[in-house]
Amino acid sequence: MSQNRIIIFSNGIADFRRTLPVRRGEPTRVSIPVRADHVADVLASLNVYGPVAVVDPPSYRPIQQSELNLSINAERALEDLAIRLSGTKVVADKAGGSVEGTLVGLHIEPEGKIGERIFPKSLVILSDHGFTKVALKELQKLRVEDEAVRGEIAKALDRSRQQIRPRSTVIDLAVRTDQDAAEVTVQYTVPAAAWKISYRLRVAEGCVEFQGFAVVDNNTDEAWKDCLISVVTGEPITFSTDLADSKIPLRGHVDVVRQAAVSAVEVEDSFLMAVPADSRGVLMAGAAAEGPGETEVSLRRAKLRKQPAAMLKVAGATVAAPEAEVREVGDFCVFESQVPVSIDANRSAAIPVFNTALKAATTVLYYKSENHPERPYRAIQFKNETPHSLGRGVCTVYEEGTYAGSCIIPATRPGGESLLPHALETGVRIRREKKRQRSKLVGLRLSEGFCYTNTHQTQDVLYRIRNLKDQAFTLLVDHEFSLPEPQVKCSVAKDGDPPLPLDIKESLKNGVRLSVDLAPQAELVLRASESRVQQSTVELADVKPQHEHLKARWLEENLVHTNGPLADDPGIRECLEIQQALDLKGQEISDAVSETERLAARQERLRKNIGTGGHDDQTAQWKVELGEAESRINTLEEETIPKLRQDERTIRDQLRGALLSLSAEWRVGEP
Repeated sequence: MSQNRIIIFSNGIADFRRTLPVRRGEPTRVSIPVRADHVADVLASLNVYGPVAVVDPPSYRPIQQSELNLSINAERALEDLAIRLSGTKVVADKAGGSVEGTLVGLHIEPEGKIGERIFPKSLVILSDHGFTKVALKELQKLRVEDEAVRGEIAKALDRSRQQIRPRSTVIDLAVRTDQDAAEVTVQYTVPAAAWKISYRLRVAEGCVEFQGFAVVDNNTDEAWKDCLISVVTGEPITFSTDLADSKIPLRGHVDVVRQAAVSAVEVEDSFLMAVPADSRGVLMAGAAAEGPGETEVSLRRAKLRKQPAAMLKVAGATVAAPEAEVREVGDFCVFESQVPVSIDANRSAAIPVFNTALKAATTVLYYKSENHPERPYRAIQFKNETPHSLGRGVCTVYEEGTYAGSCIIPATRPGGESLLPHALETGVRIRREKKRQRSKLVGLRLSEGFCYTNTHQTQDVLYRIRNLKDQAFTLLVDHEFSLPEPQVKCSVAKDGDPPLPLDIKESLKNGVRLSVDLAPQAELVLRASESRVQQSTVELADVKPQHEHLKARWLEENLVHTNGPLADDPGIRECLEIQQALDLKGQEISDAVSETERLAARQERLRKNIGTGGHDDQTAQWKVELGEAESRINTLEEETIPKLRQDERTIRDQLRGALLSLSAEWRVGEP
């Protein structure tokens, strides 16, 4: 008989293929035990293969139909049924014969003397001969003739069973064959615990043994007995549905006359993808179902390179285990077990999937300040020498048979490389020193009302490294940039020798990776020098007169007062002289406004004095002063201040023109 198969995806979907024998004659019932909340997944994916006909379609109890019309008291089952099944056709068997009729109910009649009475119970059945009592103690069998009532009893018992396994249910179907002996394969998918990949790296005497294990969790209530288990690194789309719910949809109201005419329909543009002429469907979950009419699936198969055990010079040979066959399907990688595996319900297992020897793996030290400020990590410089992709997973490292730490292997294509830090190295110390950032103006240009500046920024970072061990290392240092997108020059000085240039090993997203050879008991200083030219622009004047931002003072503060480049430029000096005249004119306007406010305040005091009365000569003098103040205010508001503001606008226009006409340039090395 064909083998049962389970294919588990890394996104938590499992594809089950169960094979059962079928013989000619009575229909063969197939029961699929699943969780109640997974019924919809089975219904959406159920397929039946083989030379059979489905005589009873898949049936199940809808999820929400848990409320039943009948319940049974397990402590007094027969008495409870005698009451609840009143009106049902039954046959009661007892020693003297059978009584057939309609169950009326339960009769309790006291017997014996007072104080010694007992209360025997009897069924009351209405037969063709009238009401008949059947004592419960004489009852041998009670048969229910009504099939619908028997169904309700079965539901009640099923609900009792559900209380033991509240999440479990069963999907039933029946098949028939015309052959003497045949097989039926039932395929379906359900959510399952996502499998994980676990790796082992065993390093000894320059050789590395690399193993992979699939960690599979059977979180179902069904034991997986003698199944071929395959695992897939892929994420097909999946979602939950309401197929298992029994629903009466709400009906919407439909107007016979449309409220609006049918509008135009816009179709989104599509991109046509070229399909090879010999393209065929590929079942991502594994091989196609066996049996007549199965679709041929063309897949690229890759066998792992197996090394003789003698080549794997590790401390203590690992136990030989059957490996999985590996297939690449697009971006998916399928590991198929070659021997049956059994995993009990709610148990997990680690299944070997490959074992190979690596040639390019080496041990190095790796340092990044954000990982640890003072210590590097021991790491494996890893290259995927297997012919298949590796999924992201935990890897345990052994050196000379001793546990050396754990790490994470990232998703890696064949031939891909990665660095696997697995333990902190305590024999090497690194101190990172970030020097003060320096900035120097290296270029300046004035043109059309703008000032363009080029500033050269530099940043040095030192890594002081000390090896306390009598062992040589290759040290990889990840240097993260302090400046945005800088140019980098690196050097290394060993034991006080002059620094020597150091090539950059690799470029990172925001930094570089450096590699140095660290001799035993050695000290060295690694320097990373970053530099960049920052360009900035300052708008000194806008060509639109209504805009008031004129920045001659910026020139004064940043060029003249600092004795910077172009400080003696005639055009800049002219702009500063005009700015000075503008400042003086602004001060005159401010003084005139203050004088107006002072005279207005004096007028208010004079009016109060005149209102209070007093000596006639004094009042007359106040009136004269009030008139003079009014005359002076009129002169200031109507003549002096307007003229000053006009002069200010004229000077401002001159300053704008001078700033816009500025044209000068300076670069490093020029006077």
